[in-house]
Amino acid sequence: MAEEKTAPEAARPVPQSIRNLHIKATAALERNPDLAIDMLMRCVVSCPFFTEARTDLRKAEIARYLRKHKGKIAKSPLGAVSVLFPKMKISGLVKKGKGDEAIAEAEKVLKDNPLDINLVKLFAETTFAAGRPEAGRSTLEVVKNHIPADDADAFTVLGKLYYAIQDYRRTRECLERVHAARPGDVEVSKLLKNAEALATSGKWEEASESGDFRKALQNKAQVEQLDAANKSVKTADDAEKIIEDTLAKIEKDPKNVNYYLSLVGLYLQQKRYDEALAAIDKAREYVGQDPSLDLKYSDVKIEQFDAKIAELEAAGDAAAAQDAKLERDQYVFNDIAERVQRYPNDQHLRFQLGEQYWKYSDLDASYLDEALQQFQISQRSPKDRVSSLYLMALCFQKKGMLDMAVEQLTTALESLPSMDRQKMDVVYLLGEISEQEGKLDDASKYFKEIYRADVTYKDISDRVQRIYDAQKKAAEAAGS
Repeated sequence: MAEEKTAPEAARPVPQSIRNLHIKATAALERNPDLAIDMLMRCVVSCPFFTEARTDLRKAEIARYLRKHKGKIAKSPLGAVSVLFPKMKISGLVKKGKGDEAIAEAEKVLKDNPLDINLVKLFAETTFAAGRPEAGRSTLEVVKNHIPADDADAFTVLGKLYYAIQDYRRTRECLERVHAARPGDVEVSKLLKNAEALATSGKWEEASESGDFRKALQNKAQVEQLDAANKSVKTADDAEKIIEDTLAKIEKDPKNVNYYLSLVGLYLQQKRYDEALAAIDKAREYVGQDPSLDLKYSDVKIEQFDAKIAELEAAGDAAAAQDAKLERDQYVFNDIAERVQRYPNDQHLRFQLGEQYWKYSDLDASYLDEALQQFQISQRSPKDRVSSLYLMALCFQKKGMLDMAVEQLTTALESLPSMDRQKMDVVYLLGEISEQEGKLDDASKYFKEIYRADVTYKDISDRVQRIYDAQKKAAEAAGS
């Protein structure tokens, strides 16, 4: 049984002494990473609910590991057996109700090889059993960014772990990669379909973003109903029977939108896209204008386009496939623009529209100003703020307004305390602009900051070497 907690994790205050220790640890990351890791470990052991410190700890451990192994991820020769003995001790602590002690033990096991997927699995499962899912979730997010895209085994594990905490959006992100590599994997296909079905309720997506899984559990009965209706169908006859049952439920209760969403999931399993779209239209008759239904309609349309493109490519009709891709891209652009008109206060939609304008700015330079307009609005959203500022900087860079690009990036850095992938992108662009302006010392500072954290990032090794060579050449020229 997990330890009883007196307050939700997000609401519990972190003692100032631990916050001070966290600040000291982050300040020591560059000059003494081992000391910083030890201090961060003390933070999370003292306050297991201090997610920010745990995230910084995991990133620091991974950076140290990659430096030690020259950017390579070494798999344990023992595989899953490597967790056998520590798992016995950790499981014993959980059974005794000592959840936080169990997590502390799992941290020790993970410390020296934070990218070993078997150890990550052990740590995440320990946090779930101990009643601290956010600790596991934050670790999964950091680890996911370092797993090679073609490591289907690792993404299978990650997908199952996300499924266990009902984070169905990220379940799909992981398992879609696996499904593409292993289309015949029945277990993965089933989990993927179930995640899609459960996500249609909307509440789970909200929970996965906020971390408030208790709120999602209030709708448990509703979700179980959708899960049962959208089970993996083995034959066309099975599908037809379930569809008939769902249609009968709709006839008895035509205002129950969840039945329509369940029906959409069933049609999608059978690739009956037109019928899925018709079901969404029917649901709209009862709820009127609804953002979640609009998004679902868009997802179905895009999936329909993708299926058509795949069919044309398989038939060897490259020209028709290219036409279909253009038609799909035009639909995506128009659809997002139309939804922004319907929901002008939706800042995330504004961000998506800005992305579309940026994507096509090479074709029409006027799109840069259109993109900037959308990002200026979407930066008000905490979720999209940093990404908006970064893309605004890219727009200004393309327009030749380098000083304004630097302003956006400098502002973005204020929200990025740890050297994660997003911060690396921002710092890299600052280095790129500094090099573009001929400010080699500034460029060197930015590129070295990334190089110290992750030598495998983009072409950072070549960038640093090129700056060194340019500085050496400039010094020789000055001395001659």
